[in-house]
Amino acid sequence: MGKGSENGVSEVFEVHKSEELGRYLVAARDLTPGEVIVTELPLVFGPKAMIDPEASMPCVGCYKPVFTDIGERCSRCGWPVCSGNCPGLKDPRHHGLECDILSARPECVLDNMAEYYRHDALLPLRCVLLQNTNPEKWRQLLELQSHMEYRIPGSDLYDEADEFIVEYLINSFISKLEDSIKKKYFKEISKELLHRMCGIIDTNALEIRLPGGSELNALYATTCLLEHSCIPNTKHVFGLFTKDKSELYRITLKVVVPIMKGHHIATMYSHALWGTQARRQHLKDTKYFTCKCQRCSDPTELGTYLSAMKCFGDDKGSCDGIHLPEDPLDEETDWACSKCTVKVNNSQINMLISQMGEEVENVQMMGGSVTMLENLLCRLSTFLHPNHYHLYSIKHSLVQLYGRQPSYMSGEILDKKIKMCKDLIAITTTLDPGNARLSLYSAVLQHELHSALLLLSKKAKSDGSIKTIDEIIPLLSEAKLSLDKALASLKDDIEETSGKKLYEVIESSKKEFDKYCKEKKINI
Repeated sequence: MGKGSENGVSEVFEVHKSEELGRYLVAARDLTPGEVIVTELPLVFGPKAMIDPEASMPCVGCYKPVFTDIGERCSRCGWPVCSGNCPGLKDPRHHGLECDILSARPECVLDNMAEYYRHDALLPLRCVLLQNTNPEKWRQLLELQSHMEYRIPGSDLYDEADEFIVEYLINSFISKLEDSIKKKYFKEISKELLHRMCGIIDTNALEIRLPGGSELNALYATTCLLEHSCIPNTKHVFGLFTKDKSELYRITLKVVVPIMKGHHIATMYSHALWGTQARRQHLKDTKYFTCKCQRCSDPTELGTYLSAMKCFGDDKGSCDGIHLPEDPLDEETDWACSKCTVKVNNSQINMLISQMGEEVENVQMMGGSVTMLENLLCRLSTFLHPNHYHLYSIKHSLVQLYGRQPSYMSGEILDKKIKMCKDLIAITTTLDPGNARLSLYSAVLQHELHSALLLLSKKAKSDGSIKTIDEIIPLLSEAKLSLDKALASLKDDIEETSGKKLYEVIESSKKEFDKYCKEKKINI
């Protein structure tokens, strides 16, 4: 049985082991939402390369973005830094140890810098540096799964890691080290060991998004043991804004829905708003297993129909049925209509969904206008169930545009927005009842629902369709409830940048709403 944390949280989980799952966690007793399962500091962490490394890179000491071509450099190893006085440059948890290794190649360059300074290689290096600097963390690290059986020479995963990380570290730095430096930092250093570190990172690392746009990967001894489920019963949050630097990147894992004694404790490694085939393929490609959870096993995805298609029909036309996979756990399954005999093979479905996904992505990337989004929604609705995840994405964008411009503030538009918000909220709540993965989506939808209800009540009062204040109280009561739900869904997200910003926006709306009700002498 395992302790909940270093902080003395009661024993709430047990570590079990199976051939299929490896090590995993089960509840040692009945657990209720809000309980902390574990809180722990990372074994090791390191920066990821930024989206456009030729333009900006993370400082190796504190990870703030710095301009690639004009930023300062570490005086010893030459890697980009925010300042020569950055405290992280001497901190052993950040750049302090690795600098000795990276200094084996002291020369700086200004051309092709993304190739020269590969930040994704720093975490594997920091992992192997634990051998001598922290043997206990090194022991815990080696207990994590690496899935090397899937990363054999010649595989894409092996070849990519070999070129961009392993050979890079060995040829650029490790082979140039003096024997005394090697002996000081490594008990063992080899291609095989570095490949194993890459496997451990790919299998177990959690992504931390920092203020400013940079990202880290971090490894946690206990949290990494959580198995996957597409219906997670836990949520993890990171401490990013702590003043205590010894608490940096602490993770806290909380229960979000009741977990009965003996039941598995699970998180989610994929996107909750992807359809079953997309989720299962992503997990197979990145985590080396095929998910068979309750949601994946259900063709309707818990009654949401998130992947469902409208009937394709035959030469005689189509009916009003829907196509669902006959066996969602079979990658080659046919999709059968619920009302007629028409079947469609899986490859046709995949091709169509992929093409539609590209269309949705292109429109979203262009910052799609209401007209563009509505046209795309209308076109794709010919083929897709109204709840399909591609349509969810379009509608989620539309509800944030309706009611923002004079031409989209009519009563008809506001009614459409309210219905759209409620439909999306129903899907979101079904797929993620504990706000483990979709809390920001839920908060946005509840906030937009509040906005539409408030605008509709004001419009009804001004155009005379409602004569008395009492008649708009139901609308305002619902608007207030939506605000409360939006804030509640973000209660575990205010330590992270995006959650904090959204919380502040909704808090501001709450103050404006309270002020409006006070001015109108409305008691809600």
